[in-house]
Amino acid sequence: MKKAIYLAIAVFLTVSVVAWAGGNKEESEGEAETSSESSSETSDGGDRIEVTDQVASVNGEAIGRAEFDKVLESNIARFEAQNQQPFDEQYRSQLERQVLDGLITRTILEQEAEELGIEIGEERIQETLAQFKGQFPNESAYQMALEQEGFTEDEFLAELQRQMVIEELIRTQVYDDITTSEEEMRSFYEENPQYFEQPEQVAARHIILTTQGITDEAELAAKRAELEEIRQEIADGADFATVARERSEGPSASSGGDLGQFGRGQMVPEFEEAAFSLEPGELSGIVETQFGYHILQVTDRIPGRTESYEDAKENIRTFVTEQERNVAAQRYLGNLRSDAEILEFIEIDEPELGATPAPQ
Repeated sequence: MKKAIYLAIAVFLTVSVVAWAGGNKEESEGEAETSSESSSETSDGGDRIEVTDQVASVNGEAIGRAEFDKVLESNIARFEAQNQQPFDEQYRSQLERQVLDGLITRTILEQEAEELGIEIGEERIQETLAQFKGQFPNESAYQMALEQEGFTEDEFLAELQRQMVIEELIRTQVYDDITTSEEEMRSFYEENPQYFEQPEQVAARHIILTTQGITDEAELAAKRAELEEIRQEIADGADFATVARERSEGPSASSGGDLGQFGRGQMVPEFEEAAFSLEPGELSGIVETQFGYHILQVTDRIPGRTESYEDAKENIRTFVTEQERNVAAQRYLGNLRSDAEILEFIEIDEPELGATPAPQ
């Protein structure tokens, strides 16, 4: 559920035009008032200097040090919780840059939305909140998720509102002007045939007796002998699905061993080789993999084909439109940033070339 709450408050806007930044606007404005005096300080040479209570300003609006630190530490805490490992300090400068850029970008977009008079009605906010809360089994689970992310309910509601305002800005100023023509879609289809090739697939079911953790040769031989008996039962007329439910030791046992459809490269090599060598209804011999001993039966073979333009059309429209939105949103944001007066008051070491991106 922690991931669900993160997704709900992040500004994805289909493309990553803004790095997520937490905190509430009331707190930010308070920091701006207290730090406006110190933000005007510069060195005689005009160089940037360290200012302790703010990290940047955008068109005169301060971004507080406390907010920057809070977002930085919450990203580190989220990484450590999700990955069950400490954050590697060699990536701190990269994360600091991402967080600072995210806060600057968010501020620019909020300022633009305010200038254009973009607001979100209370009814719409409450509707979105209700949809989000619907992801949780009960009120307690919802409150626990807020607490884990460091939000009070009021703070979360304020954050949700500000993100909805930014989404509305991008939608009205960028997305609504984008249309994808028939010519563009057909060109994409003709220029990217690899996306529309559907390789051969098989539908299969199996019975497995697991051998993981077993090293005793006699025990392994007993497992194999047991599966030979099971195979003979099915060859003599027993129903495969019924036997699978009763005897298989894999997670698919409850569904009669059904594995659904799969193509090449989706199963371990030994299993795949056996599956694609069988005709529908044919029973395999014993197949040994790292997971155990299997017998399998192919229930259907689906020939490879190329999806037609008409069948793929709506997926193409979605894909091409998203690409165009990404480009347009980046261009829009770039123009806003170039017109903004941005001052940074902290020094962030530049990451080494080729370094792995910092986690967020």
